[in-house]
Amino acid sequence: MRVILTLAERPHTTPHDRAPTIPSATHDEPAFRLTPQREAVLSAVQGAHTHPSADEIFRTVQSTSPGIGVATVYRTLDLLVRHGAIQQLRLPDEAVTRYDANTMPHQHVICTACGTVFDIDLQLPARVLATAADRSGVEITEYDLRLRGTCADCRS
Repeated sequence: MRVILTLAERPHTTPHDRAPTIPSATHDEPAFRLTPQREAVLSAVQGAHTHPSADEIFRTVQSTSPGIGVATVYRTLDLLVRHGAIQQLRLPDEAVTRYDANTMPHQHVICTACGTVFDIDLQLPARVLATAADRSGVEITEYDLRLRGTCADCRS
């Protein structure tokens, strides 16, 4: 689901008093204000195509907004994930959680040499999903495919 930023309309405010808001993708939580600190964290995730960790996001945010603390970054990441603005990526071989601004369905390819994570738009054929459902007895509603190999930079 794509998240759309809107301006929150409040009575008796000026345009400078209005802050963009992010609605919940699941409608389980109320929309939240996109404060400058939250916007800095969201921009850091959106600007990184490397699936950064919270510490990497913190270092990026610190370079432009040195007053933002690490706790604010972690709370903001949690808020953005809960609202569907970004997604968490937990890799079994890593102790850290990574973040992905691409919230559309997609898969990942992980370089086993350098750890870089690449997005790939790959859908399994319906017959593969049907076979998996038949063999497991589970109705398949979604899947998360992670491929591993060595990237072009590491091979050269």
